[in-house]
Amino acid sequence: MDKANKEILIIDDSVTNVFLIESVLNEYGYRAISALNAKEAFRKMEKRNPDLILLDLLMPQVSGFDFIKTIKADDKTRQIPVIVVSAVTDEDSINEIMSLGAIEFIKKPVVLSQLIEKIESILIEA
Repeated sequence: MDKANKEILIIDDSVTNVFLIESVLNEYGYRAISALNAKEAFRKMEKRNPDLILLDLLMPQVSGFDFIKTIKADDKTRQIPVIVVSAVTDEDSINEIMSLGAIEFIKKPVVLSQLIEKIESILIEA
């Protein structure tokens, strides 16, 4: 797998979280792009679809729940794997996000080694 050709979109309204995850992904050789809200993510995805999305749930304007509903309803974006990275850890929310099409859930604060492991297993299978 050529990591440099794998683009990962990070969607999180926390600049700190985005910076941290972006830095780690770049260190591991991935191309990381980021959006601080769902609207910005949709704009970036108009140009090019990422290979993987890391999605926060609690964001202003458009929540992670609504974002995943939208991309999973669109033929052009339905197949993009989504890992939810969130502090929301109640069972109902996790069950809902998984039923909407997320393939993994990672709770914040993120264990970076666990995140990289999940990303690599998903992108190798893709």
